[in-house]
Amino acid sequence: MENLALLLISGGAAFLLSYALSPATVKISRLIGAIDTPDGGRKINTHPVPRLGGLGFFTAFFLVSTLFLGTKNPTVSALLSGGALIVAGGVADDAGNLPPRVKLLFQIIAGTAALLIIDTPSSISFFGLFSAELPLPIGFAFSLFRIVFTCNAVNFSDGLDGLASGLSVAALTFLSVFGFLGGKTIPAIIAFTLASAVLGFVPYNKYRARIFMGDCGSQFLGFAIAILSLGTSPDGSFPTETAFFLAIPVLDTWFSVIRRLMAGKSPFKADKGHLHHFLLSKGISHPRAVKILVTLSALIGGVALFALNF
Repeated sequence: MENLALLLISGGAAFLLSYALSPATVKISRLIGAIDTPDGGRKINTHPVPRLGGLGFFTAFFLVSTLFLGTKNPTVSALLSGGALIVAGGVADDAGNLPPRVKLLFQIIAGTAALLIIDTPSSISFFGLFSAELPLPIGFAFSLFRIVFTCNAVNFSDGLDGLASGLSVAALTFLSVFGFLGGKTIPAIIAFTLASAVLGFVPYNKYRARIFMGDCGSQFLGFAIAILSLGTSPDGSFPTETAFFLAIPVLDTWFSVIRRLMAGKSPFKADKGHLHHFLLSKGISHPRAVKILVTLSALIGGVALFALNF
């Protein structure tokens, strides 16, 4: 009962605080020039939109986590310390369009800082079908790659109003359930708290969005999902299975990287080859495309969660 009360209180507080802070991020966006303007090409929006929405739900999550969960838990400490670096780099990018190499450097530094706080996985598993021991350097490298990859997977999915937020809420919800079922109570509560904070932002971000989450939001969500994937693993192994909780962004990112490399382009070079662009090109409306992708990702994640626990 104590854990349930903590879950409900922290989740409710994160939702309300995020909802209350989101309008302030519109003013901050305008103040520092973090505005997403239409380019007549890759971008979908037809009017300028402030893009520091992620700052609101990160601040809500930071305050609620510190107040109700403290910072002694390694997962909390890793998320807040590494997350602050990610958000700082994201705000700089939203305001001034950082070069891809600089963005990658922020991700690597934040990931390394987080992995120095939490335990590096010493084994790897896949749905119980196989498991293998991992030397410390390999476990660290796998974990860092996952953090960087997931940061960019969520970032790449942030191309339609409400898409990245919807996909992230689904993934965080699955991670919360996964953590509770595996006895990882605090990481499970953290995942639910962050999902609630993102839900507080959603009313401002749904179709005809008044504000975007920006790189500060999308990269932080990817970072958090990667850290929580490690934190909710019941046996401390490298959890390859939880990648299915974010199935659509993960698959879309792999295909995007391969497509760009084969074309001789940087894997970080933005284009209109993502799944959401494909759906729009087939005449599917913006809101319906979001519903299709979020539903499909949730279905795959649900099947993966069932396979892991039942």
